[in-house]
Amino acid sequence: MPTLCKSSGIAGLPEGVKEAGRRVDFRPDDFTLAIETKGYRIAWSRASYCPCAPINEQTEQPDPNCTLCHGTGWFLFAPYISPDHKITGELDTLQKTIVGNESGVIMGIMSAIYGKENPYDQVVRRLEGQMNLTVRPENRLGYHDRITNLDTTIVYSQVADADGTSSLNTRYPIVCMNSLRSESTVFVENTDFTISNGAIQWNSPPAEGERLAMHYLTYPTWRVIEHPHFTRATLRKFKTAKPATPLGDPEDLPVQAICKYEFLL
Repeated sequence: MPTLCKSSGIAGLPEGVKEAGRRVDFRPDDFTLAIETKGYRIAWSRASYCPCAPINEQTEQPDPNCTLCHGTGWFLFAPYISPDHKITGELDTLQKTIVGNESGVIMGIMSAIYGKENPYDQVVRRLEGQMNLTVRPENRLGYHDRITNLDTTIVYSQVADADGTSSLNTRYPIVCMNSLRSESTVFVENTDFTISNGAIQWNSPPAEGERLAMHYLTYPTWRVIEHPHFTRATLRKFKTAKPATPLGDPEDLPVQAICKYEFLL
């Protein structure tokens, strides 16, 4: 029999090694238990290509006036998730508005929220605003899916023009306003305005076109940008009457995705 070269392939247990008594599978239920008991409540919206016709055939730029995708090329829709308040807990009015008709509430473990050293940034360290999200295998995350954490807040600042109406919607719903001003006027909450269901309600609206700077707390919103562990499986060896493979039946494990702050994309 010819000697196998080192580059040849081989399969099977080493000679003299017995398989009996060696467990080869993970315990998927333990992963699920950790996600459901240690995870955060997140509003999950699925993303799909928009059917709007591109305005440029060469670049395939989406229609900026599309009312479905709002010029992004992706529209959001809700995954079907049976609501169970015993699992997700009660949501307040603002959280219910965020979930709305485009999201479903699931549990997910957020980890490795980190900043990354940018070798081309010579002045300061740049924070990339990314995190790892692990969810149950049944919740198949896809690229551009939208994730909103319902159990914590972040600081967000933006500039917008007053539109002359009695209310003003910001990019993200406001949980708590820290500062609201124009170049010449500082607006005081409960005197000049109130916050109702995440939006600004004016008692006396500023002039139309007046530029406003806002600093407020909001629920962090992310987009899925990468799948380091999109498909993972273990082989269910035990309590399997007729295993599909010599080592057991394949069973899905939780999936993991890398998400990035939506406002940084």
